[in-house]
Amino acid sequence: MKLKKATLIVVIFIFLLNFILIGGYFKYFLIPQLSIAIEANNDQLNDDLIEILDEVKISPNLYKTVDKFAKDKKIDIYIERLDGTVIYNNNNSLWNKGSISHVTKFFEYNDNIYIIKLHKETNTEDIPALNNFIIFEIIVILVIVLIFLETTNQRVFSPVERLQKSIKNYKFGIKPSKTSGHSEFDIIQNNFVELVDALEDEKEKQNRIIASISHDIKTPLTSILGYSDRLLNAKLDENRKNDYIEKIHNKAITLRDLTEEFDDYLSCNLKDTLKREDIPINDFLNVIRKDYNDDLAEKGIKLFIQNDCEGEVLHIDSAKMKRVFSNIIANSARYTPKKGKINIKCKKIDKYIEFTISDNGEGVAEKDLNRIFEPLFTSDPSRKISGLGLSICKEIVENHGGYIYARNNENKGLDIIFTIKRN
Repeated sequence: MKLKKATLIVVIFIFLLNFILIGGYFKYFLIPQLSIAIEANNDQLNDDLIEILDEVKISPNLYKTVDKFAKDKKIDIYIERLDGTVIYNNNNSLWNKGSISHVTKFFEYNDNIYIIKLHKETNTEDIPALNNFIIFEIIVILVIVLIFLETTNQRVFSPVERLQKSIKNYKFGIKPSKTSGHSEFDIIQNNFVELVDALEDEKEKQNRIIASISHDIKTPLTSILGYSDRLLNAKLDENRKNDYIEKIHNKAITLRDLTEEFDDYLSCNLKDTLKREDIPINDFLNVIRKDYNDDLAEKGIKLFIQNDCEGEVLHIDSAKMKRVFSNIIANSARYTPKKGKINIKCKKIDKYIEFTISDNGEGVAEKDLNRIFEPLFTSDPSRKISGLGLSICKEIVENHGGYIYARNNENKGLDIIFTIKRN
């Protein structure tokens, strides 16, 4: 349950609980005792009324008798004749209210008929339920506060402490574990666990990349050092020297290609490095044709381009997208025999432009189709390549909002399919 919703429910529950408890207290304790007190007060007023009327019968002065009785008994008295003439009123503001609790009676004095009304405030000091109401309300509030604190502790403080402990433990190498709850803090805890897992996976991947790059660099570097040492210390004829120099040069090119590929992999992980521009798809494919047609022809491979997206404009980082084609074409050329062919097909699919680069080379084992885009994965047992090429393609395509996948085609070769959002 959402914390905001849970808090609202708790507040409503507290309000209703307080309302029910106070209502029950009034109904079962206060009102019965108050009714008894009012009834007793009315009985006393009736007795006072009989007493004052007995005194009036024998009194020569109605006003003085009533006034003395009102002061001695501390009672509010109102007397008027039937014609409406007020004879006595010791509390104007009270009787002007109209609806008040009082006792009333007609009596005769000196051949005139009068109405007398008596009122006296009920003494609430002797009502235990009323006197204990504040104590009762304090107890209710304390109970409600305890319930609220316990609920808050279970819903807020405990999850926060658990999350803090998980973060602290992770600093010391202890991985956090997921919770089975569904509150916001449980979701945060589980997201933190997923983040830790992702960081651990990324850390492991980066360590493998560093180890792989280190291994790939050491091999040509060892050869360079060996050949250069022979050039420096051995007496060699010119042909042998030139052979060693050529080998050193080739190994240096290999080192350069490895470091450039590693740099490309790092830069392709940064979306902010994209420098997008609008380029007509016809112009872009013509550049690809111009860049690779001759190189592939030298290897005995024909390049075919089929463009079904006339008039479309790509909004891309053209340099990085060229890298995608370069890596895929180079990968295809590596496994395509002489007199083979590489096809590039472009077509529209909904909101995307789909490119398919196909070859008739060796293809890939079905179990490895989903792995060829992983960093460092390569089906080359001699490790002549770093295994970052297709991973770089995946990063670039996804940073452009597309997707990429591979499949074996009917010519026993490999299809690499990727998409780019239409402009």
